[in-house]
Amino acid sequence: MSHPTYPSKVDAWLVAVLAAAIGFTLLQGVWLRSVSPSGSAVAFGAAAFVILLLLLVAVPCRYTLEPDHLLIQAGLTRRRIAYRDITAIAPSRNPLSSPALSLRRVKVSYGGRFLLVSPRERERFIQELRERVAADGGRLG
Repeated sequence: MSHPTYPSKVDAWLVAVLAAAIGFTLLQGVWLRSVSPSGSAVAFGAAAFVILLLLLVAVPCRYTLEPDHLLIQAGLTRRRIAYRDITAIAPSRNPLSSPALSLRRVKVSYGGRFLLVSPRERERFIQELRERVAADGGRLG
């Protein structure tokens, strides 16, 4: 049986900033080829490193409603939050670092902590997550 999975919304400005940074580094590498081959290699290496890092920490970025917990996946990182531990679910625009690729976020509070996620279908995600928390005996504040 498949579980509802919500991919992260991705802000265009974030894609533009990352693409510009990588593009600028690659252009430096091309420009440095005739001036400094070692500098060119460093620039290409830096661009490759940033791309690899993005792939490792952000792709895929998705949220799955499992039978008894919310599974958050961002790259190689996985976090599980039991529905019974969730105390609040609210829309947010908090810019803190989190497994979210958009500032249109959902704040999921649990165990005195919180995590920010950015499902593409935010309202549907909030509704379904609230239903699962209630069905698991959780109490939302």
